[in-house]
Amino acid sequence: MPEALRRDKHCPRNSFLVSCALTLNNPSVTQSRWNLRRHERISLLVTICALVAFGILQERRTALRHAPMTDLGVFCIASGAIWSGQNPYAIPDWHGWHYQYPPALAILFLPLAEPVPLSPPILPPGELKTVVNTPWGYPVDGKNYYGFHAENTHFFFVVAAWYILSVLGILLSAHALACALEGAKLHTPPPEDALARRRWWWRRLLPLAVCAGSLATDLSRGQADILMLTAIALGVYLISTRANFKAGLCFAFPATVKLFPPLLLAYPFIRRQWNMALGVVAGLFILLAVLPLATLGPKRTTELYQCWIEVLAKPALGHGTDTSRLRELTGMGSTDNQSLLATLHNWTHHSLPRDQRPAEAAPWERNTVYAVGALMIIATLCVTGFRRTDSPHELLAITGLLVGIALVASPIVHNFYYLLMLPLVSVLIDLGLPQGNQSKMNWKLLLPVVVFMLGDLLARLPGIGRMLRDNGVTTVSLLWLLAAGTVFLAGQAKLHRTPAIIEAPTMQ
Repeated sequence: MPEALRRDKHCPRNSFLVSCALTLNNPSVTQSRWNLRRHERISLLVTICALVAFGILQERRTALRHAPMTDLGVFCIASGAIWSGQNPYAIPDWHGWHYQYPPALAILFLPLAEPVPLSPPILPPGELKTVVNTPWGYPVDGKNYYGFHAENTHFFFVVAAWYILSVLGILLSAHALACALEGAKLHTPPPEDALARRRWWWRRLLPLAVCAGSLATDLSRGQADILMLTAIALGVYLISTRANFKAGLCFAFPATVKLFPPLLLAYPFIRRQWNMALGVVAGLFILLAVLPLATLGPKRTTELYQCWIEVLAKPALGHGTDTSRLRELTGMGSTDNQSLLATLHNWTHHSLPRDQRPAEAAPWERNTVYAVGALMIIATLCVTGFRRTDSPHELLAITGLLVGIALVASPIVHNFYYLLMLPLVSVLIDLGLPQGNQSKMNWKLLLPVVVFMLGDLLARLPGIGRMLRDNGVTTVSLLWLLAAGTVFLAGQAKLHRTPAIIEAPTMQ
């Protein structure tokens, strides 16, 4: 490949020529069949066994317990409530946790819907909770294991189905992002050349290893963040294949589940990709308006949105008077909140025990977070510019930055939300690893990734984990990761401003 072309290989205007040059001059990128080698088949078998074992453990701690240790019941029970004509925001699951999201997800959860649970009877003072006087789903005294019975059969299969879908979503996300980097199709097999094949696996496995803590936590909790990650990864892949309208539809979905991904919706407008923007608008309109109106009717849809705004949206932003979600979500000390707002709050009141700190964030804390978020958005716009297209590496980096900034500015962030940083982790790993025959690693890009991984894993350990979370170590590691992505894009911006000498690739 010519030196001028190699020097500017990440520039979008050279991407096609680079692809041609690599194909003509490097036989390792020629396609082969999907034939796994012996060590790959063994590794795949071990991975499947580990996933099955984790799934069995998941069933034991959820459906086979008296009180399931999972958040999945929130979505399933909310779906059962919404389809039975009840208010999903007023009906808690077995733990007393409430549904916190717009109606669309509860409607789409119909195949996994769980009937609204019976309330446990009020026992006389001093009487213990037993299997006889307490329905399944609620804790009993002295015994956790319940076994497989008629009461939990449906939820047993619900847990299994959601676990399988989540695992497939993780694998699809990693593969789709890697394919976007490679400019390949999802069905393209790995190359035959040993070095190229090793890098093919690295692009898929190393990002998953970095985000393993968040991914495993999301799996064990039965949360919906993996579903959001899959939609984002597919959107990035579809952009790389120029299916912009479909990409817009994918980008719209996460914003209808939780509050913090909407910054990603700005991407098609920044890049003036109007087909993608049309897909975003269509996706939001279908999921937020058409779906609930068609299934619930105008009156009930309006009532549910009004309820959601009062119980969650306003309190999360520091407004409103409803405190029903303060203990389980919106309170600064009620959960392991890893947002920048919670970090500032904890630093301000570090001398007080956690349960004695104010439940509400001070106005200056919120304003500081808003100012930091605004500065990060401005910095991102400065380094990304307003060009029409991006190279694959730039695309993944910008996607990761937009999602990461939303995580920083959001008032409520849990550790497992960090799995949404997989696009940025993927591109930093790919750029930091040795390129071609080089043996030198770019530690300016890899070190933030390593620190991010260690912080994400250590924050889950007993004892030290609580201390790290309370001091905002994971938040700081996220900020460093975002800074690394910004540095890369700033370097790319210089390349875009420098005229490149493009030579046609020659056959050798």
